[in-house]
Amino acid sequence: MTVREKSIGAFLQQQGVELVPAHRAECDRFGLELPVLPDWDVVPEHLFPHATAVLCSPTDAVDGFVPNAVVLVGKLSRSVHPESLLEYGFGDSRALPGWVEIGHDRDPFRGLPAVSTAGRYDCDGRLLFARTRYVVVHHIVDQYLVQVTVTVPDSLRQKLSCAADEFIDGVRIGQG
Repeated sequence: MTVREKSIGAFLQQQGVELVPAHRAECDRFGLELPVLPDWDVVPEHLFPHATAVLCSPTDAVDGFVPNAVVLVGKLSRSVHPESLLEYGFGDSRALPGWVEIGHDRDPFRGLPAVSTAGRYDCDGRLLFARTRYVVVHHIVDQYLVQVTVTVPDSLRQKLSCAADEFIDGVRIGQG
């Protein structure tokens, strides 16, 4: 019997903590800066109202799937211990259909608590590659969870892995 890992959402629900989407203007408070990816388009905010930012590369679409970078930032209704929250940072990815993990780490990101994972999974018969990083940011009295995910067709992983790494590793938080 396989034991399914708990997700961040399940952990927050168990703790009675709400995660409210934060938009770009609010993220400016703690200095969130996103890198620019050449030849990737910024998707209009109204198309993904719960996302902080979405970029895509229509020129690299394969079988109707468009490579994308998604930034989700949520303000927590009350603070939680960052490491306890991040214990569940791998659960959502590992629950994806046919998930094959290529790597993961618990390394801090720019001095902040973080976890990262990368792997392949099946989505409607398409093999996709995704890399995700979760970062916990504490700003004055507020705590935020930042999720950055880049998803590309696995057939383009070699071609687009530099762009994925550039985006995820190029995110800036605070002054650093």
